[in-house]
Amino acid sequence: MVSEINSPNSESEISSLIRIGKAVVDRGLVVGSGGNLSMLMKSGKEFLITRTGSELDQLDESSFALMDLDGNLATGSAKPSSEYRVHLESYRARKDINTCIHLHPQASIFAAAIDEEIKLVTTDHLYYLRKIIRIPWIAPGTQEVAEATATALKDCNVVILENHGCVVVADNPRLAYSRALNLEEAAEMTIRSALLKVKPKLVPQEFEQYLKQQGL
Repeated sequence: MVSEINSPNSESEISSLIRIGKAVVDRGLVVGSGGNLSMLMKSGKEFLITRTGSELDQLDESSFALMDLDGNLATGSAKPSSEYRVHLESYRARKDINTCIHLHPQASIFAAAIDEEIKLVTTDHLYYLRKIIRIPWIAPGTQEVAEATATALKDCNVVILENHGCVVVADNPRLAYSRALNLEEAAEMTIRSALLKVKPKLVPQEFEQYLKQQGL
């Protein structure tokens, strides 16, 4: 049975998502009611997700729906984002995450639209992103896009949905936000390099090997 959304146990998750929602709008990673955020509850059996039509910089306690990992909605809960399937399938596929954010970062979308592979130019890019998987356009809100995203996330933490947006996952909301920021920064550098017709030097592979050795 799905628990109540106003349980005291949900307070920290709601506060975290409210902060991330304002931050992603402030940084231009989404506008209006685009994008959606979710966070797994401490029980590991349910997740909070922004309700349909929510503007991410204006979230409050009433802006969330509560679902379990069977896709059941809590009694009396608000209607979830139309992309709830992406979040549901992501949590099912990745037992090591507790945060999933779907945004519409313009540079990242445009880089994919002009068929430019996003380049990891800085050590932060490599540290936070490692690998980016791009998925050809699939209609938003469908089970098909949810399953394709979840499959990709088994091999990475950052997915680009062509002509749509990105899905970023992590084991905490701050890391998910940092990954989204670095994705957009890397995409902006990629577009600049394409305009300048230059090939930027990328972070040496030795750094990735070092990170793996350190368990990072």
